[in-house]
Amino acid sequence: MVPSPARPAARRSRGERRVTYALKILLLIALTAVMLSAVLDFIGRIRSVAVVVVGAIFFTYAIYPLVRRLNARFPLLVSILLAYLGIVALVAFGVSVVVPALYADSQSLVSSSPQLVHNAQVFFSNPDNPLIARLPASVRAYLATVPPQLVKLGQEYAAAGVGSMFALLLSVVGLLATVVVIPVISVYLMIEAPDLIRAGLRALPARARPETLSLLHDLDKVLGGFIRGQLTVGATIGACITVALLILHVKYAVLIGVVAGLFDVIPYVGALVGFVPSVTLAFFNDGWQHALIVAAVFALIFQAEGHFIAPKIVSDSVGLSPLMVIVAILIGGDLLGIAGMFLAVPIAAALRVVIIHAVPGLRAPPPSVPPVQAPVPAARPVKKAEGARA
Repeated sequence: MVPSPARPAARRSRGERRVTYALKILLLIALTAVMLSAVLDFIGRIRSVAVVVVGAIFFTYAIYPLVRRLNARFPLLVSILLAYLGIVALVAFGVSVVVPALYADSQSLVSSSPQLVHNAQVFFSNPDNPLIARLPASVRAYLATVPPQLVKLGQEYAAAGVGSMFALLLSVVGLLATVVVIPVISVYLMIEAPDLIRAGLRALPARARPETLSLLHDLDKVLGGFIRGQLTVGATIGACITVALLILHVKYAVLIGVVAGLFDVIPYVGALVGFVPSVTLAFFNDGWQHALIVAAVFALIFQAEGHFIAPKIVSDSVGLSPLMVIVAILIGGDLLGIAGMFLAVPIAAALRVVIIHAVPGLRAPPPSVPPVQAPVPAARPVKKAEGARA
């Protein structure tokens, strides 16, 4: 009995292949969301340990370039010790110079807040004010009640912050443990990271090791570039805002600059944190002309950040579009508050790297399309005149 020949496999159409590819992408995104939810739930159960581990990872990424440069001349442990001494000197400088200025600005803000509220109420309740004269009286009355409500809200948040700070000071042992444990874990990470990577690679099949190394390299580049870049950008923008406000004689310049620099670690947040109070203070203290100048200076600072400082320092290592960054920050803030807003962008960038490595088609560069050229008409053959000689 002669067996029937095997039928050739039916080739799928281009539409079927696209649908299958899209379904794989959706399945991968769903699995990633489920895994991320499980990870967040697990982190919520071990919050204190997670804070220490995440803090150690971020601290390691922040100081590793300095340690690597020192390690070119000194042993690794000596390089780490020198880097730690530099950090201690920097912290001592901040405590001796920046902290007194912050305290003075905070005390001045608390003492002058009643006068600021009075100026704001007079501005909104004045019927001869050309800026709000056309508004209904009920709207002006409501706007006049907004400043004291904002002050009351700020006092409530300040009281809550003082209470949490007092509770933190009561647990001095926990605070000292965190401050001590994070640098110690960072030392072990820098010393044992190569051995841990080699041990993990030995547990994988030989054919999977190059791809795993490539994934780890890309994750290291993305996370390290974001952490070091955002810290540098935040410090640069905070210094620029402080100097600009001091030159423009805006009150509480050091306080606003430091807070804006800290929140600038979260993309797009530091701009609002620095801009709104600076322009408001300039407006109610010195008039709209001064406020307009302050707003123009802020526009220049953040234009420089967006077009020169951040691209030069961060070098677009995250690889996320502005829309993806904003969505990630909103999701992180909804899940974990301010800490989630800070962690959202590096986590989203790391997930992007994992998805790109999991789906080979996403890493392939788009096919090069040759430029479209207009067809050149063929030259007509020239007919010889009758009687012409060859």
